[in-house]
Amino acid sequence: MSIILLAARDMTDNHRSRIERRKKIKDQRSSNKFKPNKAFWKRFLYYSLILGTVLFVFGVGALIWIISDAPKFDETVLKDPLSSSIYASDGETLIAEVGTEKREDIGIDQIPDVLKDAVLATEDARFYEHHGIDVKRTLFAIFKVITTGNLESGGGSTITQQLVKNSFLSLEQTPTRKVQEWYLALQLEREFSKEEILEMYFNKNLYGGDVYGVAKAAERFFGLQADELDQLTLEQAALLAGIPQSPNRFMPTDEANLERAEKRRNMVLHYMNRHGYISKSKMTKAQNTPIEDTLKIQTPEANKYEAFVNTVLKEVQDETGANLFEDGLEIYTTLDPEIQQLTEEVLTTNEYISYPDNENLQTAVVITDTQTGQIKAIGGGRKQTNGYNFATMMKRQPGSTIKPILDYAPAIEKFKWSTGHMIKDDKYQYSNGTPIRNADRKYAGNKTIRYHLVWSRNVPALKTFQEVGAEDATEFARSLGFPIADEQKENESNSIGGIDAASPLVMAGAYAAFGNGGYYIEPHTVTKVVYADGREENLAPTEEIVMESSTAFLITDMLRSVVDTGTGVKANIPRLDLAGKTGTTNFEQQTVDKFGLPNGAVRDSWFVGYTPQYTGAVWTGFDKTTSSDDYLNNTTDDISLLVFKAIFSEVATSTQTFKQPKSVGKLGNEYYVKGGEKPRPPKPETPTDFNATYDETTDQIQLAWNHTSTSGLETTFEVSYTVDGNTTTLTSTNETNAALANPAKGKTYTFTVAAHAGVVKSESASTSITVEEQVPASPSNLQATYDQALDRIVISWQPGNEAKNVQYTVYFTVIGFTQNLAPTSELQATLMGPQPGQTYTINVTATNEFGSSEAATTSVNVDFPPETGIWSEFGEEITPLP
Repeated sequence: MSIILLAARDMTDNHRSRIERRKKIKDQRSSNKFKPNKAFWKRFLYYSLILGTVLFVFGVGALIWIISDAPKFDETVLKDPLSSSIYASDGETLIAEVGTEKREDIGIDQIPDVLKDAVLATEDARFYEHHGIDVKRTLFAIFKVITTGNLESGGGSTITQQLVKNSFLSLEQTPTRKVQEWYLALQLEREFSKEEILEMYFNKNLYGGDVYGVAKAAERFFGLQADELDQLTLEQAALLAGIPQSPNRFMPTDEANLERAEKRRNMVLHYMNRHGYISKSKMTKAQNTPIEDTLKIQTPEANKYEAFVNTVLKEVQDETGANLFEDGLEIYTTLDPEIQQLTEEVLTTNEYISYPDNENLQTAVVITDTQTGQIKAIGGGRKQTNGYNFATMMKRQPGSTIKPILDYAPAIEKFKWSTGHMIKDDKYQYSNGTPIRNADRKYAGNKTIRYHLVWSRNVPALKTFQEVGAEDATEFARSLGFPIADEQKENESNSIGGIDAASPLVMAGAYAAFGNGGYYIEPHTVTKVVYADGREENLAPTEEIVMESSTAFLITDMLRSVVDTGTGVKANIPRLDLAGKTGTTNFEQQTVDKFGLPNGAVRDSWFVGYTPQYTGAVWTGFDKTTSSDDYLNNTTDDISLLVFKAIFSEVATSTQTFKQPKSVGKLGNEYYVKGGEKPRPPKPETPTDFNATYDETTDQIQLAWNHTSTSGLETTFEVSYTVDGNTTTLTSTNETNAALANPAKGKTYTFTVAAHAGVVKSESASTSITVEEQVPASPSNLQATYDQALDRIVISWQPGNEAKNVQYTVYFTVIGFTQNLAPTSELQATLMGPQPGQTYTINVTATNEFGSSEAATTSVNVDFPPETGIWSEFGEEITPLP
């Protein structure tokens, strides 16, 4: 027992010893842990101080370097702008020079308070409180950049900074540029008063297009001269204040901008109320005023290349943000002056096209280089209206020109359909149950997509769109530059062009991708810009592969057929490898009823065509329907095709052809993507005009027929005949004729012929003939001659026809008695020893198994022999004395 107690005590002592050891180790570790942490923090603070000092020195140095690299503060740049030169594609021909003539500088005292208030409320509410930089807004902007990671999300620029940026700096969003902007803004505030800065701001602002300075903007948008600015309404002032944020989106001369411009104006009015410039009631009243009621758009003086130059201005502003009217740029464009001149002449004169006598009719054109996307000419309209460019600004329904873009090309790309893919054109409806009809209110049945595209059938286009799916079809169209909003893409009427999104510019860009082997290049007017300091910027967009070359070629070949045999034949130019598509749209029933338009009145007419050299898109229509005359009929809806042909007949000089890719095969007339669906040749047409005639000369039944092959495959014809219930194959031939030799007489023969193209056979055509039994005709040219020397009558004749196996019976009559000679198959006979002094009547009949002919008859006299005398032996005949 004691042993057990001792063992237990030892175990307890050992347990306590272990607990004490563990506690001691833990205390030692805690002590050791505290000592190195204290040293660590000392080292951390030491190195942080060194690093902070280095960073501070580095930061100060960087700021000094950034500031030293800032543009030189030049007062003349603020007040004496440099004009910019715009050159044609040859790099030498000056087509426009834009500069100070587009501005009209005014003094700050001419600017009404309502406009100043609108600008200050929107752009810089503490303008009179800061010294060029609004620290509070700047810190908030920096916070936004840090939290969003987006340099463009900051904002916070004061009016002074905006003036500096627009005068000295690029629009590039970088920290370096921002620092330089702050530095120059502080300098500007030291050099000029607040009123002078505000005056320069109003005079330098861009208000879209070629409109610089608030005076020009008020004149262009409201018809107010510089000395009439005090007449600006609150709504007008708010609109002017809001435009400079994004001029080309808010410029009210573009109808497409009006909704955005009104929203921007209303936002400015909200800011004015928030900052105490106007009451809430005034804000609400102004916001409820339609923007159209405040506008009085003025038409600028026309320029020779106005439509093209305006497009150049917008493109440069969008791409660079440069001030074309002040920065002294050299702008190199894609314009071909000869093509532009011809385009203007075709549109504005009756020398090429006999236009109807209606001033409201408009036509717009864009011509691009198929391979590069360079715009060679722009026809903005027949008659310009308020500077509106129909070629680039409008958004109209494209009609059937959308079908290659949204229907058939996506289907070929997705499913590898061939051009011979079959779709049934029949009674059909949209997914919501609304019926869809073709333009002619008829149905073509089961035909190829080539046929449906050539003849612009609506039902097959919708079926194709549905099979591809709205999502994929829309993404494909977008890749070609055709704009379809998310809320629009499910509209199945898009498949036949029922979407207001098309312009000649958009359509030319999309179709050029088909001609360029599947590469899309955004249409553009500018190749490069050279700045006043010599710096060059290349603005030409890069090409993007948007479809397989096989897809592009299959679409191109089907569109060849459109101009060869389909709806686009009036645009055809035989020497060119030309592909294209027509499109028309109709009026809404409400408009038809309102103006009493006839059934079938056309609202828009399109033709988009391309060669390997150029692509052209032409639209014809009316900007607005205001009378019963404002529509296109079945004659004037061809104007787009005629305009295209007039231009391309002269400018398209290359006879280059579209090349078939190696990935494409051909079967008959149809092409297919290798590895995809092969076309099944269409059922051949039934032979026509099938007839049979019997030729007695050759004893043959001659067969002949007509046939037109549309499959492109070699066509053969199988001919057979039936007689006495038995059918026999006569021949298989590539010709459109055949013959049956030695037909049985008196039998009826029924012949059939069918066309074969590959494995497909046409319906049979048939005809019948009976070869009649042939009785010989009477012998012809029957002659009988008495041969006195041989004392015989020689008889000869010719057969009356080509009858076969004929025997001739010769009989004669003399002194009332008739006697037969032996039958013969020859064409002659001899009667020996006729009686002198008698007349013999000779008859000949022809006989074969079918019967005998009528007798041929002739007669001959048999003379007495001459009397002879004693002297006859001496060779003389003695004439007896009387």
